[in-house]
Formats: sequence, C-alpha cells, structure tokens
Amino acid sequence: MALTRIALAYLLVCLWLPALCVNANEATEGTLAGMSLEELLKQRAALHNQSQTASQLSETVRDAPGSLVVVSAQEIARRGYQSLEALVADLPGFDTVVTNGTLQVVSYQRGYRTPWTQRTLLLVNGRVDNHLWNHAAQFSRQYPMNLIERVEVLYGPSGAVYGPNAFLGVINIITRKGEALAPDTNRLTASLQAGSYQSRALDLTWVGNHNTVNFSLGARLFSSDEAPIEHYSEWGYTDEALLANPDIWGAGIGQGQDPATGNPSPVGDINVDGSVSASERVRGKALGRYQDPSENQGLYAEIASGPWAVGASYWHTDEGYGPYYSFADTQPNGGWIHESRQLFGRYASNWSENLSGRTDLVYRDNRVGGSWVESFEDLVSISEWNNFNRAWRLEQSVNYVASQRLSFSAGLKYERKDLAKVYMVCNYFDGAGVCPAQAANSSNGQSSDGSGVLPADSISSTNPSPLPPTLSARDIPAFNRITTDDTGVFGQALYQLGQWRISAGLRWDNNSEYGAEFSPRLAAIYHYRADTTFKLIYGEAFQEPSPKDLFGGFNGRAANEDLKPEKARNLEAIAIYQGDTILHEASVFLAQYENAIAGGENVGQRRITGLEYRADARWDNPIYQHAAITAKLYYSITRAEAEYQYRQSTQDWQRDWSAQGDIAPHKINAIVNLPITAHINVNLRGQWRSARELFSENPLREQDIKAKAYSQFDASLSYSRANWSVGLNVNNLTGANYLQPGVESASSGNQFNQDNDGFQNSLLPQVNRPVYSLNIKVDL
Repeated sequence: MALTRIALAYLLVCLWLPALCVNANEATEGTLAGMSLEELLKQRAALHNQSQTASQLSETVRDAPGSLVVVSAQEIARRGYQSLEALVADLPGFDTVVTNGTLQVVSYQRGYRTPWTQRTLLLVNGRVDNHLWNHAAQFSRQYPMNLIERVEVLYGPSGAVYGPNAFLGVINIITRKGEALAPDTNRLTASLQAGSYQSRALDLTWVGNHNTVNFSLGARLFSSDEAPIEHYSEWGYTDEALLANPDIWGAGIGQGQDPATGNPSPVGDINVDGSVSASERVRGKALGRYQDPSENQGLYAEIASGPWAVGASYWHTDEGYGPYYSFADTQPNGGWIHESRQLFGRYASNWSENLSGRTDLVYRDNRVGGSWVESFEDLVSISEWNNFNRAWRLEQSVNYVASQRLSFSAGLKYERKDLAKVYMVCNYFDGAGVCPAQAANSSNGQSSDGSGVLPADSISSTNPSPLPPTLSARDIPAFNRITTDDTGVFGQALYQLGQWRISAGLRWDNNSEYGAEFSPRLAAIYHYRADTTFKLIYGEAFQEPSPKDLFGGFNGRAANEDLKPEKARNLEAIAIYQGDTILHEASVFLAQYENAIAGGENVGQRRITGLEYRADARWDNPIYQHAAITAKLYYSITRAEAEYQYRQSTQDWQRDWSAQGDIAPHKINAIVNLPITAHINVNLRGQWRSARELFSENPLREQDIKAKAYSQFDASLSYSRANWSVGLNVNNLTGANYLQPGVESASSGNQFNQDNDGFQNSLLPQVNRPVYSLNIKVDL
C-alpha cells in the first residue's frame, strides 16, 4: 500500500512539474526528451492517424471533432487487461459498476444513468455490436484480446455520423489486419491464462498476408467459477442461507420436509422425492446453494483481397447472476445467455484521385435469455426465457476531396430488423411472455397459463414445481414479432483555412415505428500553435426506445409502446496542449437531454455538466535508461440532474429537479508504467470515486443512504523476452471493501428481516480481496 501511494505521489509531481523528473542532459535520440516539437506531435498522433471513429474519416486527435481516448495493443498488454471488462473499468468519464451478474459490468458514460450500458454505441471495426433487443453492450470476457489493435473511445453525441444510439459516445474496437504484415508472412499469437476462482482462458490470434490476400482470425474460450459469496462485501440480501430457506422456496428448493409425507427434502430437491437427481441440477449443481459460473466464447474471422473483405463474428456469454439480485427473490445458480452472430462484407473503391466510396452489408442475429428461478410474494416458479432477433443492414458512403482545403463525405443506410416483442417464457405468471406450450389454457390464449407458479407452502412430492419446456426461435408466433425499417442519410463537410478547421454534419434518420429525427454537428477547431489546439463543438443525437422498453413488459418490469426517442444536445469546449514531455487535454461540456426513459416511461429532461481533464506524460527512466516511464492521469467532475424523481410513497414519477443519482461527482484514474529492465515491466493503476447519491427508484435514497467513496488499486508485472512473455496481474491489490450502486431499478431496499419483493439489490457487494491471474503469451 505504501509503495502504491509513493508511486502515485511521484506520478502527480511529474505530471505537473516534469522538469523535476527529466534530466535533459541524459536525453538520447529516440526518447521523447530528444524529439522536436513536431516529432512529439507526430508521436502523439501516430495511433490516431487511421482513426475513423469521430467522423468516419482518417484524422489525428488534434483534428477530430470531439474528445478521443485511445488504448493501444501495447497498453492493453502492459496493463494486463485480459478482457474488455477490465479495459472499460479504467476509462475516464465512465461510472462503471461491476455486477458479476448477467451483464458483467454496467457503465454510464458522462453521467447518464441507464438500466444497462445502452447509451454508448459499441462497434467492432465500425460495425454495431449492441444487442438488437435491449441495446445493451456486453462488456465481458468473450472478445479475443490478442486480436485487438486498439480501442478508440469517442466522447459526446455522434448522431450526425452514426445515427441512432450514438447517444453519449462510441467505443470502437479495431482489430489487427493481415495487411499490416510483410508479404508472405504469418503471425500466430497464443495466450494461456489461469487465476483465482478456477478462472481459465485460451486466446488465439492468427493473421497473415499472402500475395493479394490477407486474413485475421481470433478466438477465445473463457471459464470461471467466480468468487464465492463469502469473498464479497457484506450485504443482507446476499446471505446464502436465504437460498435454502423453505419459507421462501418451499420444500422443492429449500431444505425442509415434504409436506405430503413428512420425509426430509434436501436442498435442491425439486421433485421432493428425498434426493437430488441429475435432471434437477442447474449447471451441474443443486439449487439452494450459491454458485456463479461463467462460460464465454468468442470468434472473429476476416479475409480481404484488394477492395473486397468478408468475414464473420460470433460470441456467447453464459453468466451466473452473482449478487445482482436479492437471494430472497431469485436463485443465482442459473445462467443468463447473451449471443451474437454477424456476417459481413465490404467493398471499398477509388473511382478517381479525388472520389472514393465504400459499401457495407451486414447480417446479424442476437439471442438473450436463460434460466430463472423466482420467489415472488411466496409464489415460486422455475422458468426458461428466450428472445431472438435478427437484422440486415446496407450502408453506402462516398468521400470527395474537392481541394486541399475542402472535402465532403456522405452516406446512406438502410436496415431492416425482425424483432421479437416479448420473451418466450413458460412456467411463469399468466399473461407474462409467450408460451405456445401452455397458451391453450392461458387467459389470453397466447401466454403461459401460470400453472408453473406454485405457493411455496404447497410444494410437495404430490405437487412439485414443474420444469419448463425449451423453446427456440422457430416457436416464435407471428403476433410476437415486429418488422421495422430504418433509413438514414448523412452529409458532412470539412474546410481547412489556415489554422482553422471547420467540420459540419447533418443526418436524417427515419424509423417505421417512431418517425424521423435530425442530428446536426458543428465543430470549429483552431490550431493556435503547433503545440496548442482549441475546439468548440455542438452535437446532437437520439436514442431509440429499445424493443425491450417498448414491448418487453412482464410482471416486475414495465414496457410502453408509446415511448418517444430520447434526445441529446451537447455543447463542448476542448483545449489540448502538447509540451515536450506531457500532453494536457481539458474538456468542458453542457448536455441537455429530453424524453429520458426510465421505468417504462419518458420522465422529462436531464442536465449534465462536466469537466474532464487528461494528462499523458513520459519522462526519462532513472532505473532503466532506454525506456521511458509513462503515466496517465484522468480527473472528471460531473453534475447530473434529472427533472423527475421516483417517489416510493406514491410509486410514481414526480417533477423535482435534483440529482439524477448513481454518478460520482468526482472521479480520478491514474496509470503508471515503469520499465525496470529491458525485459521486466511494472504497471500500476488506481481509481478513486467520490460518494454517490443513489438513483430515485432505489428505496435507499429516501433513507439518505449513499454509495460511499472508495479507492481501488491494480497491478501488473510482466517479463518478456524475444517472442514470449509472462504476466502476473493482481486486481484489488489492497483488498478494498466497498459497495457499488445497484443497477436497473435497484429495488430490494435494506429491510433484511423481510422480503419486500424488490428484485435488484439496492447496493451491489464487490469482491473484497486481491484477485490473481497469470498470463503466458507466445508469438510464433
């Protein structure tokens, strides 16, 4: 702990007074201290030269109409990131909640709280990877990390370029390409990872460049038992004893007696016959006991030749519920699945020296669902949920360079989505979901008939809980589907006049369900000097109501087919200064949001103001003379207010401008990379979050309970030689013990001596001890 504090203090001194940490007399050619100012600017911009995230045009960070953070493959390796989850947790300007549940993490970019990560657009090589039905980005352990060349993060609404759902910003994963290799060259990278809680991963990447054909292939397999519940911070509704309580779960899951015979019934004895058979086990283990296994896979393949490229991607996450829900309401032992498949093709053409274009065709389908074991008002059910969606998308873009000063780009998009409305679910409450297997006896002839829901005290060997039937995409009836059409047209112009760069864009999108939206963006960029740039940017975006919010209501979750799209308007000023050894960037923004969606309703406006400061420094290494020490410091101030607050007493939304909740007003991230020798590297990372007022749907807010401030430190030690490396990673180095704000409605409260039938935990316990992992990587 003392060493970590010393390292962070050294970082702060060097960021603000770099002269104290750099010996100019020891500067050598090839280090930053020995570069000219122009060379420094090129060095800073090198990773961004091919970035198209801000405008879908190649431009440096100085020219981009927005604020960009780029995490390179080298930084990913040095920091020991073995998943996208870990990378997102260190991003500045994000409030990230580690749920260890159905969505491994939930992140709120720039202070906008949502049920899940639904307002940030997740792209892989420019293709959308948010879920079709709930719009959520799944930041978990499924993406092949060795395949990632860099991750580009854009801050601020970007509807003028991307259309729907680029509401708060964009995260674009750029993968390695075979064309970057020398001709007739292959490169195979393999990683094996093992760590705490039986966590294991295999990560393979193969890229090649042969004649006129290049290819890239990445695959990942991950599994983990995850932390036992006793390794989490204490929270009353995550007491494992609740899972076996027969008063809550009856004799079929809880440990008790068979009411019909008086014979003992062990934990998880669903049919109450005195033993637990293989058919009664969920993921190999009996209900009534805490378990939280994860099984994730990912695959990405792309082959290109000349202007053509085709490829496919697939990922699948099967996550336990962890401490996401109250143990008095659901069993965490089941698995919840997110799944994505994509097939894509691209044709890029240069029609003339000044005119080029690109055509993209993408097909994708998604699945979300899994097993669910619930106790609600002393009624118990065991059900299986599924939802299947698909879409295909055509995009055409054109770029025209009129002169050295003036260029234009335009694009057209058409997308057709075939969406399921509500979950396919049997053995659940009558009127909830769609169940062809039980619809004949249901009240509306479409849904489950409710026969799978039993009073806990009625469960016995003569009246056991039934197991649900499994339904597939083929079982979705026509009345549970909706087809939507999205059309979008955009245009933008870039004009360079001396030290000024003006960027203007406008996009029109039309959806067959909710109508048309316009999204403008205007940016004025002034290069005051070679080392100083100022930007003033105005941008708008809109967020579609997800099919989940429109149609996916059931007992316990609201939906509303009359929801309006959310609207964002953002004004931002950015200043960038590149000194000899340090880059400073500061952003100040004022964002206005309309028609915010919460609890199945449009609940008025939100106002968010913020300041984001970023420092990126490097200086001569007093320990190892030929590699620089690098450091990053991020500091954010966020004030998030909402027009409407949820009142627990009246169970509705009432107008009251006050804190939105769940957003830390102050956030600090610090990252120090210290090469010890030519082969040994140490990376230290720390984050601090101030205390957070809770979201108004959370019952704890009316008790004036907050999520307390916390700090956490992570470390990575790596040894590399030639074409192989070994890395040791430690997360939560000091065993920080804290709780995060609950997600969704966070409605369970804290009356632990009773079950108030609020499902999501109001505060989420976190693993409160160090978590270790070892990574062995080989390049062939």
